[in-house]
Amino acid sequence: MLGRRVLTLTICLSSLAFGSWWINKISSLQSDLAEAESTQSPSDQFAALLAELSIQESRALEVTQFVVTDEMIENLPTVPWLETLILDEGRLTDQALDSIKQLSKLRHLRIRKSPITDRGLKQISQIGSLWYLNLPHAECTAEGISYLQDLPSLRQLRLGSPRLGNEVSKVIAELSSLRSLHLIGIPITDEGLKILARMPRLQSLYLDDSMVTEDGWEWLFEEAPNLHVHVNQKHHDRDTQSHDHN
Repeated sequence: MLGRRVLTLTICLSSLAFGSWWINKISSLQSDLAEAESTQSPSDQFAALLAELSIQESRALEVTQFVVTDEMIENLPTVPWLETLILDEGRLTDQALDSIKQLSKLRHLRIRKSPITDRGLKQISQIGSLWYLNLPHAECTAEGISYLQDLPSLRQLRLGSPRLGNEVSKVIAELSSLRSLHLIGIPITDEGLKILARMPRLQSLYLDDSMVTEDGWEWLFEEAPNLHVHVNQKHHDRDTQSHDHN
């Protein structure tokens, strides 16, 4: 009996030792893979992502960890089924939109840290399937925004540009399909607010660093009480549609 117990204990200890070795081995392999990936150039990493997309026919591509260039974007048309494209690093120019506009099924486009101008917006206006456009660091004017009237499915627009002023309110108001609008660092005044608030389908309005006064907000909540409002990333105190985003 004692011999059996010793044998059982020995087997258990051996199993534990093997399990510990295997866990350490897997951790080592994962570490090696992570290190190998970190030593790849951004171009190689992007090419690997496109290759994986081609195999899996995934509908989303999100790049947040390495810099993307215009030249790398030229290969995007090889995955024409893409519906979501998120590019958070790099400094893309309008040239990149020459390739992106070929994604005929694209619904969600986010490009950060890139000075997209009116020319780029004109290219974007050719993506008829686009539903959500997010360009927080653009360099466009009101003329560029007017091109977006050619997007029948556009529902959400998040936009920042130092070349936009209060006058852009009239142009944005022509985007009649919009449900949600987020303007970043654009000096919208009380008058501009009144124009935006009258958009027939608008449900959500976010304004960061605007020039709207308390009188303007008072007017808004009297005239458009059902509009969901954020001011500088927070709910306004009088927003009846306030809710916990967490």
